[in-house]
Amino acid sequence: MKPGRLVLLGKSLCWSLGVFQLARLLGGVYYQADYMGPNPLDKGLNLLGWWGLFFLTLTLSWTPISQWTGQPWWKQLQRLTGLFSFAFVVPHLFMYVYFDQEHNWSYILPDLWDRKFILLGFVAFLILLVLAITSTQNWQRRLGANWKKLHRLTYIAAILGITHFTYRMKVGLQHPEVKTFAIVITLLLLARILPLLKSDSILPVPKA
Repeated sequence: MKPGRLVLLGKSLCWSLGVFQLARLLGGVYYQADYMGPNPLDKGLNLLGWWGLFFLTLTLSWTPISQWTGQPWWKQLQRLTGLFSFAFVVPHLFMYVYFDQEHNWSYILPDLWDRKFILLGFVAFLILLVLAITSTQNWQRRLGANWKKLHRLTYIAAILGITHFTYRMKVGLQHPEVKTFAIVITLLLLARILPLLKSDSILPVPKA
């Protein structure tokens, strides 16, 4: 199959999965659906965060997959999955602010201080907001070489996200889902860092 068709197929699958899950979760919370359990708001918050982290992990995986397979077309899925990650995080934050905390900043600000994982999640949201805004070709041209440097913050957002998710779910790293996310994100981070360290360690031999 030609790369163009593979990209189209990949994007179609991402759109189908992302839109279906987002509609299912938002509809489930709004209509208090049975599949959302006895506390739809709490489950909605958890699952929106899970899918946001899932799409963020996918976004980080496309470059290594492209390098390992020798197929550069994988990287064309990065922007879409990154935007879907942001699309799940936005209602996650909205539901926390407007429903969980009743959009009362006298509740929210102390909560940011008392429960540090909330603050970490908020910082991750701000990073994803900046990355979503600057994901267009126009911003790539405006930022030039700095665009890639800026979008390396995706790794920071992923680390903050998995930490936030772990404490939000009130589970440890031994929880299967948390452990899987942590291992995959760590491997993806190492796949990015190790080549950079290797290239930096190769110093020119001084001339006699």
